[in-house]
Amino acid sequence: MKKNINNSSPALTAPPDRWQWLAAKGWASACLLIAALLTACAGARPEQLPQMTASAPGQMTDRCAAFFPKGRWQMVHAINFRLADGRSGNALGVTVLDGRSLSCAMMTVEGLTLFESRSPDHGAVEVLRALPPFNSQAFAEGLVADVRTLFHLPAGTASVGHLADGRGLCRFAGGPEVTDVLPGTDGCFTLSTYSRPSASADNLPVRTRTVVGRDCSPVGESLMARYLILTGHGSIGYTLQLHLLSAEPLPAVTP
Repeated sequence: MKKNINNSSPALTAPPDRWQWLAAKGWASACLLIAALLTACAGARPEQLPQMTASAPGQMTDRCAAFFPKGRWQMVHAINFRLADGRSGNALGVTVLDGRSLSCAMMTVEGLTLFESRSPDHGAVEVLRALPPFNSQAFAEGLVADVRTLFHLPAGTASVGHLADGRGLCRFAGGPEVTDVLPGTDGCFTLSTYSRPSASADNLPVRTRTVVGRDCSPVGESLMARYLILTGHGSIGYTLQLHLLSAEPLPAVTP
């Protein structure tokens, strides 16, 4: 089953809280591109991990898992990014999911590949192509981390409950991050990741990213969002909007 969405206005990308994108002129045309790596600092009052009241799992675990594609997929997104200072730009992103492994590429609207990598379930990110200023390992690792946040079911043990405002959620805890997935009444979802800052007196996890899904519809066994908005939190923030152009299932690899 192939899902195609046509729209003349591009939309988004996916970087992490450890790098920032700077606007730059394109090679062959005056295309505003993304650049550079900056360290994002935590804000003066970062939002901490909210308290969750545990409840019986019921169908909630399956509802949360449905928003993350299963199996092998190739997806193409139009990408729009905006920094806190108002700078913005556009690009195209191609992502191939194969279980917990993934490959991703970023290119200009003219088709020039700026960055391409693949990442196994376990192991280091392998960079296949990277033009300056995208040719650093930190950039590669940050990009892959954000792509995993968008499309992979969070790692860790899942517990189910509700927040003080009554919204139900799945909380995935394990390793350095805690991830909350909240199915919405509109059939889509929101997601927040929390990490423990190294220089924190109370060492409580604080919010680092938020993902908002819009216009989710069934594709295969999953619910795919036509629009994804990723926000990096901190004193140097960014907003990334992804517009799904196509999603195509890939055949299983025979041993």
